[in-house]
Amino acid sequence: MARYLITAALPYAYSVPHLGNFVGSVLPADVYYKYLTMKNEDTVFVCGSDQHGTPTELAAIKKGVEPSALADEVHEKIKKLFEKYECTFTYYGKTHTPENKEVVYSIFNELYNNGYLLEREDLQAYCNVDKRFLTDRLIQGTCPYCHQRSARGDQCDNCGRLLEPTQVVDPFCAICGKSDITFVKTRTLALELNKLQPQIASFIRKTSKYNWSKDAVNKSLSTIKEGLKPRDITRNMKWGFPVPLAGYEDSVIYVWITGLIGYIGITKEWNSKRWRDYWQNEHTQLIQFLGKDNTLFHTIIWPGMAIGSNLGFILPHTIKESQFLVSKTLKFSKSHGVGLNLTTALEILPADYWRFALMYMYPENADSEFTEHGLVEIVNTVMNDKIGNLAQRVLKLSKSNRFLIEAEITASADPKVKRIVKEYTSAFDKLQLKKAIGAVVKLADLGNGIMSKKEPWIMAKKAKDDAAVEKRTKAVFSNLLGITYAMGVLLYPFTPKASAELLSYFGVDAEPTLKMLEDKVKPDLDPEPKPIFQKMTSSEIEKLKKYA
Repeated sequence: MARYLITAALPYAYSVPHLGNFVGSVLPADVYYKYLTMKNEDTVFVCGSDQHGTPTELAAIKKGVEPSALADEVHEKIKKLFEKYECTFTYYGKTHTPENKEVVYSIFNELYNNGYLLEREDLQAYCNVDKRFLTDRLIQGTCPYCHQRSARGDQCDNCGRLLEPTQVVDPFCAICGKSDITFVKTRTLALELNKLQPQIASFIRKTSKYNWSKDAVNKSLSTIKEGLKPRDITRNMKWGFPVPLAGYEDSVIYVWITGLIGYIGITKEWNSKRWRDYWQNEHTQLIQFLGKDNTLFHTIIWPGMAIGSNLGFILPHTIKESQFLVSKTLKFSKSHGVGLNLTTALEILPADYWRFALMYMYPENADSEFTEHGLVEIVNTVMNDKIGNLAQRVLKLSKSNRFLIEAEITASADPKVKRIVKEYTSAFDKLQLKKAIGAVVKLADLGNGIMSKKEPWIMAKKAKDDAAVEKRTKAVFSNLLGITYAMGVLLYPFTPKASAELLSYFGVDAEPTLKMLEDKVKPDLDPEPKPIFQKMTSSEIEKLKKYA
């Protein structure tokens, strides 16, 4: 039996993630994890705060605090926010832990012993104003490939290309903003990806058929075709895990190394006895959710480390890459926690609304634009008018016509419901998450169509005097209640709170499973039906406009 290990790209612990960060990895990973729990699969979902690296160091410098203190403070803030957004990780940890350090060193030592770490002199940027080396994000400028002003010393945020600091065009210091930069020779260790290229290429070609995002496949194979080169894994800075070799006392292991291995360290932090059952088990399917700017680190660098260390760690089974959620009218910014981020979004709408709306506009295969009008349309038309109104109307009609309600109903009695459920599960199994949420809407459309065509409120009046009409009306009510119940089950991965509220009208207080769709359930018509979704108010829309 397969085991599933779900990971979401680790948020940097220097500020609160914005909505684009959330929908790019953590939210779809959580949605998929919830679906697997509905199937009763053996699955673990790990994520955590990436505490090392220059983003945290830079934010700490600006705040005048130690990086470790800032990283721990922001970690707790992010963890609580994800709880508010109803994310149900098996474990949400962090990277600056003894467990992660132990795994990092074990992989590092084996890479060194196996001859895959190259000692070399490399050019690193040095700011003559701040009198310090500029690592990764501390050096910024123009990308030599796409020519956008979005390059950092490790990668371009726009095109996703991996970069070296010397490749950045017109570089400047992210701390002081000056261009007074000198490139100085320093001693570094590099992972010899060139030696590992044949094995990495073979891994990508064999594995990418397992529901990999098309862009992830193309980007990875294109990079392989260009030829892999040694890539530095040490940095001249203090914040991070020290390099465990003599002569590197002023260096730490690169953040992307400790971050990629962090998935393992966090799993070990969760359970010191069972972590190997998932990470060193050939039956485990590792499914990784990430934004397109993180792809190559997961498809090339991590597989290179895993293969080179030869410690039996599993490689990704599926890479689920997200494109970007962008907005021309609203401000998304992680820097200093400003803009429409996870904290400020909750001041506008509850978590369920954001979960549904973001997955409805999920940038699964192409960049998706977030607009004020688009959000209002999803909430008012899809969530309220189609799903919420149907559920409340069916429950209210059933309550006022109890004599027509069967003692037990089965959601899957209608073949059309069965087909939609099959479409839902097939979409999830293929990791087509937008199709899966579309199936929920299609189910609501089915129910609304029956309401419009059959007009059960009129049938109910006639049923009191006509046995034949009564029989037909009971069948219509059973069908509508079955659809409403099925919506409650299928909504769970997307809107857990609304799902629980809807299922409570059928006496269900446990987390739903797909098997429940085959069970007979008893409608509980005593509570007064309340709306599970409502339209956005003018006050909520005005709050949203604050971020224009």
